[in-house]
Amino acid sequence: MGETEAAAYRNVLVVGGTSGLGQAVACEFAPLAERVHLTYHDRRDAAEKTAAAVCEHGGTPVVHQLTLPDPDPRATSVRRLLGDITPCDVVVNCAVTNHAAVATVSNAEQFKSVIDANIFGAYQVSSVCAQAMAATGGGSVVNVSSILTKRYIVGAIGYITSKAAIEALTRGFAREWGKLGVRCTAVSPGPIRDSGQLSTVPPEALEEIMGGPDYMERLLAPRRVASVIRQITGPDFCAVNGEVIVVDDGFSL
Repeated sequence: MGETEAAAYRNVLVVGGTSGLGQAVACEFAPLAERVHLTYHDRRDAAEKTAAAVCEHGGTPVVHQLTLPDPDPRATSVRRLLGDITPCDVVVNCAVTNHAAVATVSNAEQFKSVIDANIFGAYQVSSVCAQAMAATGGGSVVNVSSILTKRYIVGAIGYITSKAAIEALTRGFAREWGKLGVRCTAVSPGPIRDSGQLSTVPPEALEEIMGGPDYMERLLAPRRVASVIRQITGPDFCAVNGEVIVVDDGFSL
């Protein structure tokens, strides 16, 4: 961002901004924000690579360690983080975990770990951010869902259940915080190229949902989804709240 340009955003927080979609989102906001904040769980090196990419796109990155869900139900670590970066105009929740497991009682522990990380972690982030944003003039929270909520594949019940719950959570936060200037939306992308989660999906399942053996050519580039996320946080979409926006090049039709 040039010295004479005014930033469109003050602070932008990308939760899980280490690679794939998170990195693409951080780079989308880089030239538009005063600072782009990135969180990582245990991959500091990946977060530093994303920070370098943000610099290359003209942004100012700040890297933070954050573990979700916070063991403290009141999300002490998330509140501490928001205290450091307020005012925050945009929060994009890209953090996700998955343990491939079929729906059997022997896999209950894996199911619970995915649910706790993806749903309760998103709740902690959204609740703290909504309160902080409401106190500083409003803002936009974007959660990432998945079109697998509509195109189920075997072995991903924890991941898919958590994404369906995140869509409901998004609508709930939109309804409860919208009157205070906080918008909460979700994007539901198709399979994304360069995503760590892609490696947890069997190739035959990807071939089935993508409609043929040439599925690798049809995977979405992360920047195509990141561009949509950036646009829906802007003023042109200020009347959009609580929506789940599908970004999958139409293949789920």
